[in-house]
Amino acid sequence: MKGLVRNFYNFTFKASLFSYYWMLSCREKRKTKAYQDIVISEPFAGGNVIVMALYEKTKLRDDTIALLEEARKKNIFVIAVNTLKLTKENYRPDLTNVYIERDNFGRDFGSYKVGMQYLFREKIADTCKRLLIINDSVFFSKKGLSKFLDDLFGTDIDVLGATENREISHHLGSFCISVSGEITRHAKFEKYWNDYKPSNVRPLVIKRGEFTLSKVLKSLASDESNFAALYDVNLFEKALSNDSYLFRNYYKFRREGERAYWTHQYLIQYFENDYILKSFYQAYVDDKKAKEKRSVYLKNEPKKENVVNFVDFASFLASVKYEELPHGEQLKERLMAIYLDDFTRGSQIHNNCIALHYIGMPIIKLDLIYRSVCNFNDLLKIKDQLDPTQRDAFMAMLTSRLSGEKFLFGLNRKAFDCGIL
Repeated sequence: MKGLVRNFYNFTFKASLFSYYWMLSCREKRKTKAYQDIVISEPFAGGNVIVMALYEKTKLRDDTIALLEEARKKNIFVIAVNTLKLTKENYRPDLTNVYIERDNFGRDFGSYKVGMQYLFREKIADTCKRLLIINDSVFFSKKGLSKFLDDLFGTDIDVLGATENREISHHLGSFCISVSGEITRHAKFEKYWNDYKPSNVRPLVIKRGEFTLSKVLKSLASDESNFAALYDVNLFEKALSNDSYLFRNYYKFRREGERAYWTHQYLIQYFENDYILKSFYQAYVDDKKAKEKRSVYLKNEPKKENVVNFVDFASFLASVKYEELPHGEQLKERLMAIYLDDFTRGSQIHNNCIALHYIGMPIIKLDLIYRSVCNFNDLLKIKDQLDPTQRDAFMAMLTSRLSGEKFLFGLNRKAFDCGIL
């Protein structure tokens, strides 16, 4: 009975919070003066197109410029929609074919809608070869950026996202989705954007935007295999199989932020709690002690249950010869299964941020610290992978919003915990 009362209270409280922030959004919409200022507008001559949602003030970020420079090299037509304003001297007609400034309401999907309506109104969709929908809620790493664009535009897959998420419903991350020209010209696709109702309430944007857009795109794809993620579990399995360093040192590429969506926050905990892994580890430790001729001194030591020494754990993973170890293939398969299970949980771009950047994905979510997905140790690991010229800017951006769990209080903290902020 107490559980029912508690669940009812939690549901009612969350609904009240949602209603409160929904009313704030409605009030903000009434107060915000709607406008669209088309600052730069060039005719479209065919080819690939990017519709990009920006939230950048005074001047474009250096990492955004890096993306746009790569797009320019590849003759991609760029429609950029910004909810803030750049100064006139920082307009970039050399990097954007269309640049629109609009009112700051509706988050990224509000800007997507403006960009898509421009694309339909100017008949760009009629001859668009392929369309990439992307926003600047990510940091654009220079490493792998050119290949990333080639992969997204050079594919024959109808709908290709950078990553996917199977929580609640299978959907592609709306921060980066590439679609074929045929889908761009489909009436159902245009209708979705014309009917979309912008909001500042995060759950509504996720539901109306990310979830519903994926649903529409999945219905327009020719079959299930034509709705996919570029960096999916199959690609990750191949990376683990082909890169011995990644497989042997996976614990270095596994983020350890406070919000752990998998079974254990730290990989070492699997060796403490999984009897298969523990048996292999213990055999390694016993053999090491024997070789060191220390077993006589440790013979009468009390046995410590479920305690794994990190140095021995790391040394074991780095040195184990699976092909020579008795039942070594079973150990390798067990580790592979854990790594792949880790990969598929939750938002893959968040949970696998270190490993994904290492294997070539050049986009990193800016809210890793804010959502407590990463800690500072994780952040430093990513920083070390970046081009040296980007490291300071990366750290400044990722630490501009610290953990909401630690630095939000009162009503905002409750809304953060409920996923509203």
